[in-house]
Amino acid sequence: MKICLLAPRFPFPENGGDVLRLNSISRYLKNKGHELILISFCFGEIKLKKEYFDLYDTIYLVKKHKFSSYIFAVLFALCQRPAQCGYYFSAPFLGQLKKTIKSEKPDEYIAHLLRMVPYLDKTGMKSKSIVEMTDALSKTYELATQSKRRSIKQIVYRFERNLIKNYERKIIKTYPKVILVSQMDIDYLNNGFNVHEKSLHCYTNGVNIINNPTENYNPMKICFIGNMRTLQNQDAVLYFIEEIFPLIKRSESNAVFYIYGAEPPEKIQNLADGKSIFVTGFVESIEYEIIDSCLTVAPVRIAAGIQNKVLVSMGCMIPVIMTSIISSAIPELTDGINCFIKDSAIEIAESCLELMRNPEYRKKIACAGYETVLHNYSWDKKLEGYESLE
Repeated sequence: MKICLLAPRFPFPENGGDVLRLNSISRYLKNKGHELILISFCFGEIKLKKEYFDLYDTIYLVKKHKFSSYIFAVLFALCQRPAQCGYYFSAPFLGQLKKTIKSEKPDEYIAHLLRMVPYLDKTGMKSKSIVEMTDALSKTYELATQSKRRSIKQIVYRFERNLIKNYERKIIKTYPKVILVSQMDIDYLNNGFNVHEKSLHCYTNGVNIINNPTENYNPMKICFIGNMRTLQNQDAVLYFIEEIFPLIKRSESNAVFYIYGAEPPEKIQNLADGKSIFVTGFVESIEYEIIDSCLTVAPVRIAAGIQNKVLVSMGCMIPVIMTSIISSAIPELTDGINCFIKDSAIEIAESCLELMRNPEYRKKIACAGYETVLHNYSWDKKLEGYESLE
């Protein structure tokens, strides 16, 4: 088949869970013998490299201009449509899609994230389209508005949540296949809308497994992985540094905390002191950077879907301490067996200290986590049948 993928941002470099998932889906489709056409927004100039065409047979880039994005965001909101869909709406992008439909006649279309769906609405491609919703966005927005931490994004989420929820309902009812990464999110949407739509399907995330991961690590190194543009990751990092890390430092003064993730805002960058806290920004290989960590923390309090940070860490044989809100998306997880699932600052700190001080117990948890992802979370296994509209 010839499959056309619509992306809100160019998926190289792979500096976030969204582009990692898009490229992983594309690799699966490519390995199945499908021809891939990518139409993507870009910010500034991008030099197309040969390796990009190893994955995508054809690439069309459309420049995104912030001024027009803000105008369309306001217009969409005034029309009771999600502002984020307006922010990503562009006449040149729509024009490129129409040209592609006419000249290349794709057999199928994939909209990566809810914000790209308006293009399929306007071109009449609903019956041939998959909506890669990934997460129940209305759930994330609802949780964000409950956070005590005030920010501009929280204000936007509060305004957007009902618009997003109504748009999700429309998509579920009108598109043949809507993809989420967590059964928990599917249940949330079904219960919230009082429907049980056949269009909803769960294709969870996979992970690239590190073969023969090293057992050499720094017992004082704690790390966090996450795209730092997002409110949920910023909140998790601030929660750890403000309420958990001081408890650890009282007992282990040499403990260090590394924050790995693209585009950290100034308030996150300012946390770095060059002694105990380090903020790296984007790194080429997250696996290479974290491989010497004693453990990964994921004290996420605002979330939907499955968290790549958990799978990536386990795939590197690094134990993970996470909150229950994200553990429930991975049914194979068991507290104290292949991970730690804790919610209070004291419990998280105590679990960190236990792993830092007890190498044999750390190894036991790390190996169990590694086996969990090895047997359950390969991309090919998790995406089998993804492209079928039947």
